[in-house]
Amino acid sequence: MTRDLRTETGPTTGDRQIWPNFLVIGAPKSGTTSLYHYLSQHPDVFLSQVRKEGRFFSGVGDGSVYWPAFYHFDTAPNVSDYQALFAEYGGQVRIGDVSPDYYAYAPIAAPRVMTYCGPETRIIAILRNPVDRTYSHYLQNVRRDAEFYSFEKALADEPRRIAANWGFQWLYAETGRYADRLREYRDRFDTMLILLQDELDQDGPGVVKRIFDFLEIDSDVPVEVETRYNTGGIPRSKMSILEGAHDDRDGESFEARHAELVAPVTGVAGATSADGVYPPIQDAKVSIPPMAAETRARLQTQFEPEIIALEDLLGRSLDLWRPA
Repeated sequence: MTRDLRTETGPTTGDRQIWPNFLVIGAPKSGTTSLYHYLSQHPDVFLSQVRKEGRFFSGVGDGSVYWPAFYHFDTAPNVSDYQALFAEYGGQVRIGDVSPDYYAYAPIAAPRVMTYCGPETRIIAILRNPVDRTYSHYLQNVRRDAEFYSFEKALADEPRRIAANWGFQWLYAETGRYADRLREYRDRFDTMLILLQDELDQDGPGVVKRIFDFLEIDSDVPVEVETRYNTGGIPRSKMSILEGAHDDRDGESFEARHAELVAPVTGVAGATSADGVYPPIQDAKVSIPPMAAETRARLQTQFEPEIIALEDLLGRSLDLWRPA
C-alpha cells in the first residue's frame, strides 16, 4: 500500500505537514514573478516569503541535472527543506507555490504533485509567445552572467546541452515546447487554468480576478497589478555577448568563462538574492535589443507545430502568436 505522504508529521507545522493546494507552474519568462507578487497580496493566499519558488516537486535539487556551480539556485531537495518554506503559514485558505521548474520538468513534477498534494490540487499555467519567450529566457541569462554565447550560437548549442542533461535554465527553445508538458498536468488534474501573458498585459486586473475566482476566494480584494517584476533587457555592458565576442570558445566550461569574465569584475564567484538567483541590475541603462529577423523567422517556423498542438489542447486559436 502507498503511504499517504501528506499526513506525516512535519518538522515545522506541528501535527501535519503543509502542502500546497495550488501551483503556478510557469512557463518561465511568462509572468510568473508578477503573479507571485499579485497573489501574495490576497489575505486568503499563502505564498512563501522565503523565496518565490519552492523547487521541490521537479527534483532539480537532487543533482541529476548539470547546473553551473556559480549559478546559485536554491532548491528543496527533501521534505524537511520544503516544509521550512511554510513555517510562517497562518491558516490561509489557499496555499501556493510558484515554480516554473514544475512546468519545465513536468513528467517528473506532475506525478510528484499528485502524490504529495493530491488530485484536487489546482494548477495554473501562464504562457507566452514561444518565440519571444525563448529570446527573453536567453537575455535573462546574459543579464545574470550565466550565458556567454550569442543567441544564435546558444540555440545551435542546445542539442549538445540537452544530451548533456543541462538544467532547463540553459535550454531556451526546448523550454518553449508547451503542449506535451501541460498534458502531464491536464491528464492528472481536473482543475487547471491556462492563461496567456498577452492577457495579463492587456487586462491585469481581469486576469487576477479570474485567478481568484478559480481559487474560489474573494475576487473583489483590491490588488496592485501595475508593477511588472523580473522584466527583460540587458545592460549595455553585455552587448558584446550578443554580438558573438565569445562564440569561438568551444570546449571551455561555463565555470571557467565565469571565473575569467565575471568574477574579477563582480568580486564574487557567484551571487544570490532573496529568491536564490541574482541581484537586480545596477546599470540603469537597460534595453531589449531586437532579435535578428532571420532568427525570428526560423524560430517561428520551428514553433509552428508546437503552436498548433497547443491550439488543439486549449481549443482556441493562437493566431496572436503568428505574424500578421
